[in-house]
Amino acid sequence: MKSESPPELQDLPPEMPTLIARLAWGGGTLVTLLVPLIFFVVGYQSEVARLESALQVGLYSNAKQPRTHAGKARETLHSPPAVLAALNWLPGHTSIRLTDDRQQLLAGKNATPRWPQLTRSATLNLGAEHPGQLAVSRSIRPLLLYSLLMSLPGLILGIITFITLRDLPMRVFRRTLQEITIRKVTEEKLAKSLSIFSATLESTADGIFVTDVYGREVVANKRFRDMWHLHQSDSLYANNNETLAELSNKLRDPTAFAATIKDLSKHIDVNQGSTLELRDGRHFEWNSQPQFVNGRVVGRVTSFRDVSDRKQAEALLAIENEVLEMVVCGQPLQAALGVLANHVEVLSGEMFCTILFRKDNEGAELECVSGRSLPSNVVDGIVHHGQAVLDQVFDAITQLENAPKHGLADEYSGVIEDIGAHPIWADYCSLMASHGVHACFAVAVRSTDGHLLGLIVAHYRHPSKQQPHDRELMWVAAHLVRIAIERRQAEERLQVLAHYDTLTRLPNRALFHDRLNQALARLERNKGLVALMFIDLDRFKTINDTLGHDLGDQLLREVSARLLMCVREMDTVARLGGDEFTIILEQINKAEDAASVAGKIIEVFAAPFRLGHQETFVTPSIGITIYPADSDNSSHLIKYADTAMYRAKEDGGNGYRFFTTEMNTLATDRLEMESGLRRALERGEFVVYYQPKLDLASNSITGAEALLRWKHPRRGLICPDEFIPILEETGLIEQVGSWVLKTVCSQIRAWQDSPGLPPLVIAVNLSGRQLQRSNLATAISDILEETGVEPRFLELEVTESILMHDPQCAVDVLMQIRNKGILHIDVDDFGTGYSSLSYLKQFPIDCLKLDKSFVDGLPHDEDDIAISQAVIAMAHSLRLTVIAEGVEREEQLAFLRDNGCDIIQGYIISPPVPAQTFAQLVLERAQQHSTTLP
Repeated sequence: MKSESPPELQDLPPEMPTLIARLAWGGGTLVTLLVPLIFFVVGYQSEVARLESALQVGLYSNAKQPRTHAGKARETLHSPPAVLAALNWLPGHTSIRLTDDRQQLLAGKNATPRWPQLTRSATLNLGAEHPGQLAVSRSIRPLLLYSLLMSLPGLILGIITFITLRDLPMRVFRRTLQEITIRKVTEEKLAKSLSIFSATLESTADGIFVTDVYGREVVANKRFRDMWHLHQSDSLYANNNETLAELSNKLRDPTAFAATIKDLSKHIDVNQGSTLELRDGRHFEWNSQPQFVNGRVVGRVTSFRDVSDRKQAEALLAIENEVLEMVVCGQPLQAALGVLANHVEVLSGEMFCTILFRKDNEGAELECVSGRSLPSNVVDGIVHHGQAVLDQVFDAITQLENAPKHGLADEYSGVIEDIGAHPIWADYCSLMASHGVHACFAVAVRSTDGHLLGLIVAHYRHPSKQQPHDRELMWVAAHLVRIAIERRQAEERLQVLAHYDTLTRLPNRALFHDRLNQALARLERNKGLVALMFIDLDRFKTINDTLGHDLGDQLLREVSARLLMCVREMDTVARLGGDEFTIILEQINKAEDAASVAGKIIEVFAAPFRLGHQETFVTPSIGITIYPADSDNSSHLIKYADTAMYRAKEDGGNGYRFFTTEMNTLATDRLEMESGLRRALERGEFVVYYQPKLDLASNSITGAEALLRWKHPRRGLICPDEFIPILEETGLIEQVGSWVLKTVCSQIRAWQDSPGLPPLVIAVNLSGRQLQRSNLATAISDILEETGVEPRFLELEVTESILMHDPQCAVDVLMQIRNKGILHIDVDDFGTGYSSLSYLKQFPIDCLKLDKSFVDGLPHDEDDIAISQAVIAMAHSLRLTVIAEGVEREEQLAFLRDNGCDIIQGYIISPPVPAQTFAQLVLERAQQHSTTLP
């Protein structure tokens, strides 16, 4: 890419280009004119010379002999013909004329040339003293024409001259200006660099010292002289290396410094990071590098940096690491703070350090730690006689709302200056003065949330010997004390959090397992039994969701308090999480003792729990297992107690159950069944059976209820009553329910494509989880569309209890399903729930199914008769169809027919059968019906 010169190098004075252009124009014009002019002049002179030559030839041509007169010189006579003959060599366009004195033409040759012409004449001697004149003429018109033609090369030369005179000076001027500008810019950059160098040299925090090859000072910044407390040198070079000598005198070990300087003067080695210790205790880090010019060493550049603060910080960091390591490793807090006090005294040199602190904010006894420099009698006086005084000081400072307004220094927040002038310190200062030690200032140790944790007090034999850095040292020590105390407090809190429940303050799961193992270990040495009780609260989730989590937490705390009332001090009550509690009963003599405690718990829980302004009742479900009768393994005991608790909950709650072997078998079977169900769908173990529905009016099969069956690979066909509840609890019912819907719709489509089968309406049961899905209607519509089945051939059944769980939600979902074209929606198990007629008329339903429990007693049980007749009458009044399920005997069928029941299903027609068997049954029933028609 072509580089561009700076703008200042491209600009000339505005009048300069115009002047140069004018000069170039004049020069070009002059050259253009001079070329033809010079050609004309040279040609003209040539013509003149030629004519002059012709005249000379004519004059000296002799036609006759000369004659001589007496007393006169001999003269030549010219004959005109001879003259003409002599000039015969002239070209034809040259005119020759001979005339006499009267201008009469004597002889001539060629015509007179055209104007303009060039003529030369000379006098001739024609004899008899009659003079004549010879005239030679030539036209200069060709010369003018040639001169005019020479204007073209003159113009070319003029243009070349114009361009040359215009560009060459401009280039010269530009180059000159460029060099001037570059030099100016270079000088400015040099001046700027010198200014930056000077400013950098003076602004740096390091002391810079430049020497020549002989060790003489060349330049040094002000920081260097201030660091070393040197006077300003007047000369450029100090004589006899006086600056280096002055530096050596200020060092604690000048010999090593001199040796290093001598070594550096011999070699060009770089000295990096060496540390010098001054006599006043400061530490300087110095670096030295050679200065090169054209590859030759011309001197050295040395820098010094004050690292005294860093050295002190490193020492404090080492102290911090040591103290915190002691705290982390679990050493006593007093030992760690004692080490800190010792190091503080060593770094100070004059101070006696005392650290006063409390381990927690609960009013624990005040403790005192001091360094080894403080006399032992002083420490004894503080510990044995000053406790009350220190408590008074602590209490007074704690009551101050804003400590910085009460004598705290501005530089270090928390430093209390001149404590002897404060009334709250008067007794303490008097106590220390009695031992010959003066308390001068103190530092308040405060926690991160502002609580006063302790005090660090600085004592001196002579208050005037306080060091300037002692306050900073004490301030840093106060931070270390805070970290150490808060770390120890945090460890203690972590111990509590790790082993106790934060809500109830009961032992948590980890501590429960530990105490259970300890109880079993103790039982191996002593006779007796250990009972483990697993307690779960009935209806706690409902209470928690209804009243809120805050009142739920309050309830758990009240439950914990009541459980503690029912056990001995040696027993353990623990909370495992949520509403699950455990109790370890140690050293009981018989299982009845555990039953007695369980009964007491149930009795205590019978009283209402008052939560705020509301009373509520909570009952426990308790599972009990006995060691070593049930198991000698703690994990098995917990499992067995949990299994027994679930049995108590299944039996209605508010009771207790002891673990039995049968419970373990049932629990194992349930776990095995749950595991099998999770893989049954993908293995294709589910099948759908169909139980026919008989229309009593037409005496024909109009449809069926689809019932799910599980073909277990080992146990065979399993009844839905065994695995449907497990599907509900595990959430698998949603996947299985979707599979059933799709399978049934595909089967309906297959039956519709088969010849001979009448239109059939197949009912599918919906679970509670499916009904809670917001997209249930869309999912059903997608399955119908996918399988190609019209919605009028699908019937959905929902149990009464599911509808009444959340009636409004059920109404919304069923209305969405109705809007998708589903015409048949049934209420299954009607009469077993607690439905409200107001809700019943809101549900978009078409049919009520009379539960089997009411059909079983027909036609002999008066209650079943009354309920059945009432349901049928109510359904018909609401224009609903009535289906009676579980019909097994002829007398039941006759009663239902006589009382207006519309449809029946049950073993009297057929048990649930596979799809192929059901299709055959429909065909057979249709054939029988056709033969009975008249």
